[in-house]
Amino acid sequence: MDSSMYLYDVSPGFIETFSQIMDSGDDSLGWRGLAARIVPSWTEVRRTERLEAIGKSPTRELIWSWAQQNKTVGDLVKVLEDMGHYRAVQLFMPQGINHRLVITYSDVIEGTRHFHQDMKISEGSFSAVYRAVKGNETFAVKLFKQVLTLLLHTMLHL
Repeated sequence: MDSSMYLYDVSPGFIETFSQIMDSGDDSLGWRGLAARIVPSWTEVRRTERLEAIGKSPTRELIWSWAQQNKTVGDLVKVLEDMGHYRAVQLFMPQGINHRLVITYSDVIEGTRHFHQDMKISEGSFSAVYRAVKGNETFAVKLFKQVLTLLLHTMLHL
């Protein structure tokens, strides 16, 4: 997507996908983190909270309002990078460009099929290694055993 494209020219379907990602994030990586960077006053944030309470997407409302100031995709990408929200940034990147794979906790759970035994690659005394898949990417996840934590905790209290 061209970084000079005005936000009001971005397709509604694309904005919907972006909004779902932002609306599901926690405060710092969700719509409130975005609002803290693009909204001029807390009055606007409160208005957005009221819209969310009646079932509207807070992100969609924020982006629509911000777009009226002739903001571009590049402006939004800069804000998302500042937030550290690389999953959302990836939406705006052209296909075929190799970007750093961002993996969330949900990706780990889904990718390992809730740490299913079929996904286990190896196991040692302190951890197990699982294969996980996100899209067309495969990665490894090391799961440390909680027994070690209990053992260390016990040793510290002796």
